Amino acid sequence: MMEVVYVAAVVLSLLSVGQSAPLNDCENLIRPRENPDIDMMLGKWAFIAASVDVPLTNKLLKNVVESAWLNYTAGSQNNTLTVTLANKMSGLCFKLQVNMTFENNTFHIIQIFHYSGVLLNTVCPDCLLIYNKPIEGSTTLHLFSKRRTVTAAELDEFQKQVKCLNLPSPVILDPEKDLCPVQQSQGTEVVDINHALDGNGEISFTKLQELINNTEGGLMAFKEKFESALAKVKES
Repeated sequence: MMEVVYVAAVVLSLLSVGQSAPLNDCENLIRPRENPDIDMMLGKWAFIAASVDVPLTNKLLKNVVESAWLNYTAGSQNNTLTVTLANKMSGLCFKLQVNMTFENNTFHIIQIFHYSGVLLNTVCPDCLLIYNKPIEGSTTLHLFSKRRTVTAAELDEFQKQVKCLNLPSPVILDPEKDLCPVQQSQGTEVVDINHALDGNGEISFTKLQELINNTEGGLMAFKEKFESALAKVKES
């Protein structure tokens, strides 16, 4: 989902078309999912692949984001969910939690950032395929799964869907990279972005910098690793 891109963009700010598939095939490939049950959303989902129509963002995903996962839990009201994102970059884990609504196959997030997305059909039985095409901002297609890897056929379908939507070649994350732990554990430090929110519910970069500085090695160590990854972005 857009949260993955958002977290990467937040940290970056702190430190600083494929050919279309045949029409008939595309009509089937990018068909919205019919009547999805909110219960099928629940649980932990590994970030498998994504395509974003902003080249720089695609490069950030490829070179900066090591791994990511989402975890959905039922909200306190009908048709609501709480989603926790854990995003590993340059050896640090960044965690963010937001509330969202899910109704008529549409996600809505208005906390911290604005996002709307829909689920598309996929042959993958334990995957979420989430499409976002805002009036303003970047168009995205994200693939998540209960597994760390998907089959060749499932990945091939995703790449065809990317082409149908005229998006750039997707970024596929390395399934061998470690995921962030659900809870902070020895050897892996977690920066909770929710602790960096100001009184208006927006990211305070001063607070975020303080949180990173309190990790082992501090801000400078993280910055060195992050800038090394950014150098690969510039080279690619």
